[in-house]
Order: sequence, then C-alpha cells, then structure tokens
Amino acid sequence: SYLRIKVLQFPPQFEIPNANGKPNLTTFSEDIYALRSIKTGPRSYLSLGLLPMKDNTAVRPTNIITRPDHEVWKITDGDSMRTYFQEAFPRLNFAQEGGMISNEEWERFAKAEGTRFPPCQYSPGLAVWDKGSGSSGVALCGDAIHAFSPDIGQGVNSGLMDVVCLDRALSG
Repeated sequence: SYLRIKVLQFPPQFEIPNANGKPNLTTFSEDIYALRSIKTGPRSYLSLGLLPMKDNTAVRPTNIITRPDHEVWKITDGDSMRTYFQEAFPRLNFAQEGGMISNEEWERFAKAEGTRFPPCQYSPGLAVWDKGSGSSGVALCGDAIHAFSPDIGQGVNSGLMDVVCLDRALSG
C-alpha cells in the first residue's frame, strides 16, 4: 500500500456548516466523521478521518491518509497548507484570523513528515486440503489469513469481503 499518513489536530466539538441555510452540525467526539474534499484528482483528493474517542473536550486527531505522491506532501509551510485545505474544504472555517485551527498547528502539520503504512503481506502456504478424497479442507477468512498492519483499518473490510467470496465459491 505504502500510503502516507499524518494527523491534523481539530478542536473538540467543532461545527460543520450545513448547506441551504440548515443549522450547523456540531460534532461530538464519540462519533465517527469522514469529511470529503471538493478536489477529486488522485493527487489532490483528501478525506479527513475522525475516529471516535471518549473525551468530548479533547482535541480531535484528524487523519489524512493519501497516496505517497499527493500534493499535500509538497507543502511545507503553514499558510500554504491552510490555503490548500480552505480550497479543498470550503465549508470549513480555516481562515487565518478566527479559524478553527491555530497558526501553530498549521505550521506543525505542514512540517510533519508523517509516516507510511507498510505494504500488505502475502502469506503463502496457508491453503490446506486433502488431496486424496477432496472432501475435506479448511477455509481461513479475515484476520486468520490477512497480514495487514493493524493501524490501516482494513481487517473488518477484508474479512467481510472474504465471507462474500467464500459464499460465492461454495455456491458455485
């Protein structure tokens, strides 16, 4: 996968402006949010992922997971990063004065190198069957067969797809 990740700190209980004059949505820490950018290109699209947490007064770590050649990795100063995010998420208030994220946080985020997810690993030799009668065997699904890094969050998704594929295989 080699996806890259870094984290931007959002304030607790921030508001997401709604469209068509509807009331703003106030976020809560125990809820999951995925905010999608208006940029759609493979090297410009962003999704902000906010995982749940118990403390509704703590800052919200917001994951930015992208391809390694994404535009965001070329931005190295806070003002340029803020401008990039304001263009990508026009409904959110990233203004320099009175915006929801401080100048110091934009600067820290722009300079952060982040990290990379390791590639998914193939585990050969996990297939077992009886060559004689062909009437017995074992089907491994989900975490029993996949070697994903635990922080990539793909275990449940892959496990569910395994069950769908196993059902199709058994159904003929």
